[in-house]
Amino acid sequence: MSEDFEVRKMREGDVAQVIDMIRRLKLLNQEFDPTFQVAEPPVEEVSDSLHEAMKQEKQHILLVADTGGRAVGIVKADIHDRIHYLPRQEARITEFYVMPEFRRKNLGRKLISELYRELRKREITMVSAEFPSLNLIALGFYKGLGYRDLVSVYGRHLD
Repeated sequence: MSEDFEVRKMREGDVAQVIDMIRRLKLLNQEFDPTFQVAEPPVEEVSDSLHEAMKQEKQHILLVADTGGRAVGIVKADIHDRIHYLPRQEARITEFYVMPEFRRKNLGRKLISELYRELRKREITMVSAEFPSLNLIALGFYKGLGYRDLVSVYGRHLD
């Protein structure tokens, strides 16, 4: 059975499903590295954060993959001003998730392709992705799309 997917801007009606996907993503990150211990933020706080990002279209891009009126994938990119570098603007993918039952159907690539289309409209030519270093699944996905290491961030907990 072939699924028909539409990739579109996130809408108000998607918020509950997107919150669930972001929660799943954060739990997955925790599995890769205990430094990413998942907090229990109130749903209202996460909802408010998404609503704020939807309003601030110049600073964020939020796209969902929709099938039959159900959001089954998300990509969120934050726009950064790189005052010391060219190109001046960078889109950083900070949230990217596809529901397990919809993986291996090129849905992730479709989400990224639509993100690129939106970035080209905005004349943004630099895109990066942020994810836990030990997430080899994400590493393989992005390397397969031509991404490479740009920066390293190291961290530790203080005693």
